[in-house]
Amino acid sequence: MTALTGSGRGTRILHAVLTHALMIALVILFLSPLIWLMLTAFKPYEELFINPPTLLPANGTLENFSGGWNVGGGKGIVDSLIVSSISTLICLILGYPAAYALARRFPPHGQLSFTILSLRMLPPIVPVIGFYLLYQELSLFDTYTGLVIIYTFMNLPLVIWLLAEFLRQIPRSYEEAARIDGAPWYRLFLDVLLPLSAPGILTAGILAMIFAWNEFLFSLVLTGQNVITLPKALASFFLFQQPNWGQLGAIGIVAAVPLLILSFYMQRALVRSFSAELGGR
Repeated sequence: MTALTGSGRGTRILHAVLTHALMIALVILFLSPLIWLMLTAFKPYEELFINPPTLLPANGTLENFSGGWNVGGGKGIVDSLIVSSISTLICLILGYPAAYALARRFPPHGQLSFTILSLRMLPPIVPVIGFYLLYQELSLFDTYTGLVIIYTFMNLPLVIWLLAEFLRQIPRSYEEAARIDGAPWYRLFLDVLLPLSAPGILTAGILAMIFAWNEFLFSLVLTGQNVITLPKALASFFLFQQPNWGQLGAIGIVAAVPLLILSFYMQRALVRSFSAELGGR
């Protein structure tokens, strides 16, 4: 009996070790492009073309960050930050009242919920030509306003749908108790709904920000030289000049790290949003 117990314990330990080793290997595999990008960002130009390539930079430098910023990466980051932040804020301001009405007045998985979400599934290539012609007529081509409008149009259905799922998890009794106590509508919003739905607001805001930050097709077609978002700026590295991989790595790191940090700290809110949707089925 003791031998069997010891054998079973050894099997469990071996299984745990192999499981953790596999998880570590998968993490390294999935993070390897980001790690390589980070190492490339600190390599001088001459070291980028050494054969065989070096893993760690022999002479680390920060010139790629300043160089990439000056050749267009800086404007790309600033312009993307402007249009992504403004469009995300507008999506939250417009989406919250619509989500509240959807959560309180309509069934959880009715036709209206599906219709709103289906707008987000529309391929960007379908409306982009129509928006281009319309923007030319309305003088919105190559403007921040034009991109903010299209990014809001693109992300608002997702924000409404996510916020509605969160608001459905808030019991109506909380609102009824506040109304019985004589709370006006703005106190009901500030003291009850807003704190309880904060994870959903953060989740929807982060996702809208990420989608707007990474969007390429609309920014390529609907802008010229005045507005250059980061995806378009990175594409110009290949189209109009010989690519400097060190500068590309530096700008890529600067662009990716803030979103990675936000996603890491808000992972619980993200998981809760998806769990709320699945739990309502």
